[in-house]
Amino acid sequence: MGRLRSWIKRLERDSQGDGFIVRLSDGTSTVFAEMEVQKQMFLARIDLFRKDRVHYPVLEAVREVTPESRARFEERYGSITFSNHIISAEGWVEAYTLHEDGTVERTFHEAGSEEAKHVREEARRPPQAWQK
Repeated sequence: MGRLRSWIKRLERDSQGDGFIVRLSDGTSTVFAEMEVQKQMFLARIDLFRKDRVHYPVLEAVREVTPESRARFEERYGSITFSNHIISAEGWVEAYTLHEDGTVERTFHEAGSEEAKHVREEARRPPQAWQK
């Protein structure tokens, strides 16, 4: 049985190639090409500014994966729930947040508010510090 399991694992690695396998909760698997994942994650961030809901096959699949598969995905590509901000020179901040269900929430923070100050301070930190 151990040889069969290792053979299956090797086949999975080989079939993945330059892609990423996500294991769905129903027991099936889906493979996404590396560039396709990167493209869809990038487009999702851009769509936050334009849409009320963000739908991409990669995001939909990750919403349905096992906890282990989701952890591997997020370790490699980041969370599928994230925020983008528009920070004005006048001090106000507009936040666009993608929620788990694909909906986009827009929030406006007045200049001088604690939320606006916090976002502005976070934006001033070096990029290495954002990921910790």
